[in-house]
Amino acid sequence: MSFEMQQSVPDGLLPQSICLWCDPVLRTGYENMAADELLSRRSEAWLRIYGWAKPAVSFGYFDSTPVAASIFPGEGIEYIRRWTGGGIVDHRKGYTYTVTLPAKEGVIYPPADRLYKWIHGALAEALIASGVECRLLVEDAPDGGRACWASPVASDIVDAAGNKLAGAGQRRYRGAVLHQGLIQECEPREGWPQLLAAALAPQVVVIEGDEPYPGFAVELEELCRTKYCTAQWNDESHGRRRPTSS
Repeated sequence: MSFEMQQSVPDGLLPQSICLWCDPVLRTGYENMAADELLSRRSEAWLRIYGWAKPAVSFGYFDSTPVAASIFPGEGIEYIRRWTGGGIVDHRKGYTYTVTLPAKEGVIYPPADRLYKWIHGALAEALIASGVECRLLVEDAPDGGRACWASPVASDIVDAAGNKLAGAGQRRYRGAVLHQGLIQECEPREGWPQLLAAALAPQVVVIEGDEPYPGFAVELEELCRTKYCTAQWNDESHGRRRPTSS
């Protein structure tokens, strides 16, 4: 167990096993967001590694498509609102992963900064073992704007020069934790997902195939239809705008 894990999360709250799913399907941005949310509802801890069917830029829950498009303009880009927080992220390069921790009766996970430090401590271990020189940032760097990679924060992963290599956003919902992360500006060796899974939990259950569990495809289509592909989710208020009275 790493120093970061010992310092960040009490042993009793660490997952004893984690399901590792290297999703073989390149999905749309909406499908990727829905897939992550579905895994966060499960009773197991998950590590999902995935790619994108088309160029995509994602932005945090309280941001907007126009702002994201002004920072990362381009033809044919999907601008996707995440359920998690964090800045505006260009997914046209790098590696995307998600960690979920299940809701447990009577269990309250530590604050977001401690979970962030724990997961990134495990990721730093995996990257170092994969040939990437890196460290955790001790404190926030100067604010560089809305683009996620322009403003590294404490416990982000950086190289020796302080350039950001990995960042993430988190959300808690009904006792569960959803952590969506991205690795950029480095090339870890093949097998880094297995190293990350092993750093997160002593037992790793490898999941293969297009569906991580029976019925996933049906649930994914439904969640896209009712949430992520709706006008309410994708307008600037993402469903928070109150109807105007006539």
